[in-house]
Amino acid sequence: MDENPVVYEKSVSFRDYVLRGRTYVNELLRYWYIPAAFALLGAGYKAYKYSDHIPVYNAQITFSIDEDEGGSSAGLTGMLSQMGLGVRPTRYNFDKILELSKSRRVVQEPMFARITVDGKEDFLANHIIRIYGVGVDEEEGSGEPMFFTHDSLSSFTREENELLKSVYGLIIGPPKNPELALLTAGYNEDSNIMTMNATTKDETLSIELARRTFYALSNYYVNRAIEKAQRTYKIVSMKRDSVLGVLRSAEYQLANFEDRNRGMLMRTDQVTKLRLQREIAALAAMYAEVLKNTEVADFSLRTKTPFIQVIDMPIPPLNPSEASFLRSILIGMIIGGLIGVIFVAGRKAIRELMSENDAVSVT
Repeated sequence: MDENPVVYEKSVSFRDYVLRGRTYVNELLRYWYIPAAFALLGAGYKAYKYSDHIPVYNAQITFSIDEDEGGSSAGLTGMLSQMGLGVRPTRYNFDKILELSKSRRVVQEPMFARITVDGKEDFLANHIIRIYGVGVDEEEGSGEPMFFTHDSLSSFTREENELLKSVYGLIIGPPKNPELALLTAGYNEDSNIMTMNATTKDETLSIELARRTFYALSNYYVNRAIEKAQRTYKIVSMKRDSVLGVLRSAEYQLANFEDRNRGMLMRTDQVTKLRLQREIAALAAMYAEVLKNTEVADFSLRTKTPFIQVIDMPIPPLNPSEASFLRSILIGMIIGGLIGVIFVAGRKAIRELMSENDAVSVT
């Protein structure tokens, strides 16, 4: 008698897979009405959701940026820009603008601009609160929203700061789902054209949010880019005006001295005249140098100032973006049909598994 019996493993061929697949196809054909019923349920659900669909309005601004980052070749690149040979903005600059467009420093400025929506003038933030129900807690109280009554951010209470952050979060969207943002920005790497889109449930709100945010971003970016050069220009301008004032005073003193003496000068008086003339000559040389520095600072300021040019601004009327009814129905039918197919196939697989277990138990 063999102590080590040979175990024969059952091999599954491709033919077995085909036959098994055919049984599942026959099962689906036999119970075709189950996937059909799920498809109808999916289509009905999508049709119901379509009836609740609220159209949104997209306001888009397109603009371009021409700037010089400065550095040791600021003057050269400035002259090249004037001849049409300037260096194009880098991707770093575009990414910096995109980050600034989502910063609270930029977004909160248009939030407190007064605009009129549906005949009611109020802060832009309050219109967003009213349309989207920001801050409404239906579980507590009557669910009435809280509105901003003033735009003095420094005197905001804790509750007002929380509301400000909620509106800001709605505008820029959640970090994990940026597509839900009311305001987005981007750029085309080939054309270097930037876009800013505001998408809300109200046409006027979309246009005003896009337009006012763009101007806030533009002003802040330009001011930050020229801050150092502007400070230098202001210092040399003040120095120029100061030297010019002292020079004029010295010239007036010399003229007044000569008028009082009328050409009859003693030797001691000539010393005073020579001193004033020497002082005027020194001040004139100093003024010429300061004036040159002022012109250089002014040129540097102009070459460092980014030029943001608007290409297109949104104008009413805006076409509302609506979901296609037929597309919604088809998606619902496909999803429902797939669920029905999985249900029929899964039910057959469970039946076969139970049959095999019963056979093993009997053996």
